[in-house]
This record gives sequence, C-alpha cells and structure tokens, in this order.
Amino acid sequence: MSHLSRTLPLKRAAHVYLVQDKHLLLVEERMDDGSIFYGLPGGKALAGENLGDAAVRQVKLETGLTVTDLNFVSLLEGEMLTGTRNETYAMFARFTAHFTGRIDPTDPEVVGVKWVPFAQVEGLVRYGPPPECEERNPLIWVPTRDFIAGNPRTYYPI
Repeated sequence: MSHLSRTLPLKRAAHVYLVQDKHLLLVEERMDDGSIFYGLPGGKALAGENLGDAAVRQVKLETGLTVTDLNFVSLLEGEMLTGTRNETYAMFARFTAHFTGRIDPTDPEVVGVKWVPFAQVEGLVRYGPPPECEERNPLIWVPTRDFIAGNPRTYYPI
C-alpha cells in the first residue's frame, strides 16, 4: 500500500465544448516536437482559480470568444503518466457554454481554431508517443467521444 503515501502534483484543467451546427470548436497547437495537436479550448487552472473561471479565461485566450452560462458536463479524474517525469493526479472538467465574439486567439501556442464536424473530430486525434504527453492518452478523449455521440457520463475515473 505504499502508493497511498505518495504525493503527486495536482493538475486541474477545464475545457469547453463549443458547438455550432453539429460542429465542435477545436484549437490547433504546436507541440514541443513540432507536431500539431488538436484539442478542446481550455486549459490549466491557476493557483486559487476555480475550474469554471479557468475555462472562461483559457477559452478567451485560445479562441478570442467570450463564454458565459457554463454548464458542467463531466469530470475526468485519476493518476496519469505514472512512472514519467510528468506523473500527476489529474482533475479535468468539461463544460458547455454560450459564446459570443469572433475567433481571434491571443495564445502564442495556438496556430489555428477550427469548427470540425462531429464525424471528423476523432480522426484528428493523434494517440501514442511521446508517453509524457497526456493529450495523446486515449482516455482523455473518451468524454469527448461520448459527448459527440450524445451520451456523456458525468464521471470518468482514469
């Protein structure tokens, strides 16, 4: 039972499903290895910041859109990247929201913002190496797959 005595860094993040005409808004970001990663708008919460406020702030930064009326969809929680230098305990919230404004990202890591048809979302996801990269863990995408299919669960233990 030694694993109970370990202290893991906590990673809290919030992402928002922005939907328009059966399209999901995704951001394109350049990864450290130069590849392009497609993800939901949102990101890490700052110290002392709640997940809802993190979602609003990060969506504005990554897309230029203002989101309001957040509705909680799901929470993904558990240990990730065990045995790597990025080992962490993750709490990732997903919301839906109303949005206004125009797409105008100010995050320098964002190289594009795209409305992607539901049927094409999963085809853009790159699983696999590097193993230190939680975005490429298939479990991260299970809540999104369920959301697109119309049957999201509230809780996803990792």
